[in-house]
Amino acid sequence: MAQVVICAENSVTRAGLAAMATIAGVEIVDQMADLKQLISGLQTQPADLVLLALPELSHPTAQALVQLVTEWPFETTLSVLLLLGTWDPALSQTEDEAPSLLHQRLSGLVKTGGVSILPLTVSVEQVRGAIAAILTGSVVLYPELAEVISLADGSSAKMHLEIHSPIEPLTPREIEVLNQLAAGLSNRAIADELMISEHTVKFHISAILSKLNVASRTEAVTVGIRAGLVMI
Repeated sequence: MAQVVICAENSVTRAGLAAMATIAGVEIVDQMADLKQLISGLQTQPADLVLLALPELSHPTAQALVQLVTEWPFETTLSVLLLLGTWDPALSQTEDEAPSLLHQRLSGLVKTGGVSILPLTVSVEQVRGAIAAILTGSVVLYPELAEVISLADGSSAKMHLEIHSPIEPLTPREIEVLNQLAAGLSNRAIADELMISEHTVKFHISAILSKLNVASRTEAVTVGIRAGLVMI
């Protein structure tokens, strides 16, 4: 069971994040109101993942997050999913201009290998997909943000990190097929159960593998469980 800590200044935001993170294989062990409280609490209550919402990223906050991840004193690995309100996806600067301080801070966080970053505006499905990916060892970075950081850093972040976009939402029918896969049913059995053709089942499975960014039925089920798409 992965242990998750929620951190956001607003109590309503904390409740929303807790709801998003309430998926199979995840236990919310604590909720904090600010970064200082979070860092203090993690000294006595280690976690696998911190789900952190910030309206903006200041330099002291960025430094504190880098230090938290890179100097984590416990044997387990700490990951942070940062949901950021302001990150300015439009980088309008020439090659001769210095990158903005904000983009430098974002780049520094990504380089730790333990901080994933999404906009606060992403969907519940994208947050759950990101959590699932992070808990399997990936770093999640929103596509436009990845491009901004690459330009700000003068190199491609993808050369250094395994970065995945959040999983695409599955259709209701694809979720049905995924749950049948979790039950161990063959393509023919799924077709009979859902009263569709075997060809259609194969089409749905192909779409599921693509959306979940996996190569096998087993991996799809694993990601589906972590993302709360599979009822267990």
